[in-house]
Amino acid sequence: SSAMAEIEQVAPGLFTADAGGRGLASAVVFRVKANGEQSYEPVAVFDNGQGKMVPVAIDPGPQGDQVFLLFYGTGFRNNSGMNNVSAQLGGSSVQVSFAGAQGSFAGLDQANVLLPRSLAGRGEVNLVLTVDGKTANTVKLWVK
Repeated sequence: SSAMAEIEQVAPGLFTADAGGRGLASAVVFRVKANGEQSYEPVAVFDNGQGKMVPVAIDPGPQGDQVFLLFYGTGFRNNSGMNNVSAQLGGSSVQVSFAGAQGSFAGLDQANVLLPRSLAGRGEVNLVLTVDGKTANTVKLWVK
């Protein structure tokens, strides 16, 4: 038998903490403090009592901290250039500083954005990634 298959340059999809494609983003926070100290923080943890992944609110921290969101997916490493990669957090456009192969795991793509301080206190926010005009599934984060 034969069949036709359309192969796309990009087909972005974001991973979620529960592997269901909806809900909490599969992501980490990379924090750079004003004194240069760096740390990684989770955005979700498994709650044994509830038997599911639950959010960890992202703390924007004091003025001077830079908080980067590193989120994971697939199908966007072959983008046509960073000018054609965009993201929205809580309905506000944010600059994507990197979108490509993660580097350690085959097939895993990573995108990095700087979390704007204006999201402080917002609670649940949606993360939307668009690559070469194609929008990935929407995922969620919580901001303290």
